[in-house]
Amino acid sequence: MTNQILFVDDDRRALDGYKRLLRGVFEIETAGSGIQGLATIHVLGPFAVIVSDMRMTGMNGAEFLARVRELAPQTVRMLLTGYRDMDLAIEAVNDGQIFRYLNKPCSKDELVSAIRFGLAKYQSDAEDDELIKETMQRRMEAARDGSCETIPLK
Repeated sequence: MTNQILFVDDDRRALDGYKRLLRGVFEIETAGSGIQGLATIHVLGPFAVIVSDMRMTGMNGAEFLARVRELAPQTVRMLLTGYRDMDLAIEAVNDGQIFRYLNKPCSKDELVSAIRFGLAKYQSDAEDDELIKETMQRRMEAARDGSCETIPLK
C-alpha cells in the first residue's frame, strides 16, 4: 500500500511551495499539468492522494480528476483552488468524485489534516477491498468443496 501524494498545478511556484510546506510530513511528487499528472501516475503510481488545482491550462482540475477516477479509482482525489466558482466545484465533485474541495490560500494545518484524512480513507478502502476479496475467495472455495449450503434461485 502506498502513501505517495501527487500535487498537480500549472504554477511551478505553487508546487515548490507545497513541497517546502510539507517536506518531512508526506512523500510528495508534483506535475505541472493534467497531462503530466496522468503520465506521472503511469510512471510513479500508484498514489494514495492526488491534490489538483482547478484552473490549469489545457485540462482543468475537474477534467483531470475525472480522468484519474477512471485510471486509478482507488486514489483519493482533492481539489485545491483560489477560485470560488460553484459551478466548477460541482462539476469536479460530480465528474471526479472528489473527496475534499479546499480553497486557496489553505493553511498548512488544514492541508495536512485533509491529506491525513485522505490517506486514512485510502487505507480503509484498500482494507475493505482486501476483506471483500478474501471473503469471496473463501466462499468460492467452500462452494467448490461442497462445504456450504447453496440457496436455490427462484
